[in-house]
Amino acid sequence: MTDLSSIDGGDPIAPTHTNVDKWLRGETRRPKARTCHVLVRVLSNALGRPVTVDDVGYGEVPAENVDDTLEYPETLSDSVTTLTRLAEFDLRPNGQADKLLVVPAAWSNLLVKWMFGSDGEKSKPVEPRPISEFDVQAVKDATAMFANYDYRYGGGRPKPLVAQYLESEVLPLLPHVQPDTELGRRYFQEVAALTRLAGWTCYDTGQHALAQRYLHQAFRLAKAAGDRALAGRILAGMSHQANFLGYYEQAVHLARGAAQGARGQATPTAMALFHSMEARALSSQGNEQEATAAMLEAEKWLSSSNPDDDPEWIKYFDLAELNAEFAHCFRDLDKPDLATEHAAKSIEVSESLYVRSLSFCRTVLATSYLQANEVEQAVTVAREVVNTAAGLKSYRVNSYLDEFRQRLRQHSDAPVVADFESYANTQG
Repeated sequence: MTDLSSIDGGDPIAPTHTNVDKWLRGETRRPKARTCHVLVRVLSNALGRPVTVDDVGYGEVPAENVDDTLEYPETLSDSVTTLTRLAEFDLRPNGQADKLLVVPAAWSNLLVKWMFGSDGEKSKPVEPRPISEFDVQAVKDATAMFANYDYRYGGGRPKPLVAQYLESEVLPLLPHVQPDTELGRRYFQEVAALTRLAGWTCYDTGQHALAQRYLHQAFRLAKAAGDRALAGRILAGMSHQANFLGYYEQAVHLARGAAQGARGQATPTAMALFHSMEARALSSQGNEQEATAAMLEAEKWLSSSNPDDDPEWIKYFDLAELNAEFAHCFRDLDKPDLATEHAAKSIEVSESLYVRSLSFCRTVLATSYLQANEVEQAVTVAREVVNTAAGLKSYRVNSYLDEFRQRLRQHSDAPVVADFESYANTQG
């Protein structure tokens, strides 16, 4: 029997036979608000799917103010419940998502689970249902389609599509899938990859708190699938976000945790990514010695990679991406010559599909020219980014441009600066 006194860590509630009898006979209009929320949580856990206060006839009960969306889901039902709420935030904004905050401690808590927790999946699905190869492939194809859209047009365009697909096609089935079967394991892998993409599109549009929560759930699903390589990939994504937000120490820990925890299961390409993220975070700290060691490690791993062995989610990470990461590192280490060299290499070999990545790299190249006091070259490159950014729905691309423009204002005596500012304002 579920312990109603501890379901949410609050004070005990009292659904005694006397109180229940009063509710049934209409002597009590409804239980207290907190009791209603505890009851729907119990029912959600028991049924393996989200249950709302509307479902049990208490729709007038005010929403809970407690944000539990970053709690580690002990059961798969808990994860489905949280994902349902996150998709709701995405698809039917009501201001609740705006109140969410990035919680750096959540990354540390997750690393403890990663390094010292059990890999076994204890929770079982409610009313298991058989799934087919078709179900697995459908999620895989959807993720690939949305990812290509994301690369080319920025996260803002596929973001609602990913959330809609999760809500309508994935979450109704997920509670009934058994992760301990071969098909079930693969289904959870694909859903984890799709959920990671949901987080990434939120990150790219500047919804950092929502992104953190999606990535949290993606990690949980990858763990349920027993896929430590994919879980490591998700941790690397968390490192990327933490670094972007200025949480450099957490970014280092997440990247190192990814490499250590996935070693032996991740392909060399994935290991190269993990060490690249470590190098990025260390460079942000100005730690040149350790950043250089991490870059050398990343380069070593990528040189031994075989793309044919890579899962779909890491196939994008190639020589162009590696050089782009190194360009970021050397920019942050204030080594413009090396930053320029690696940015130029990345742009030269990059595939045209990766429009957003090229925008990042071109902005880094422009910044490295500025660092070397080559203002005209910097502005020439930055104009290309301005042209592309106008069609991209990417908060991150715009933030890169904003940072470049701040640096550029230090060279306001150069005639080309005023022209560029005017052009950028017109395009924006």
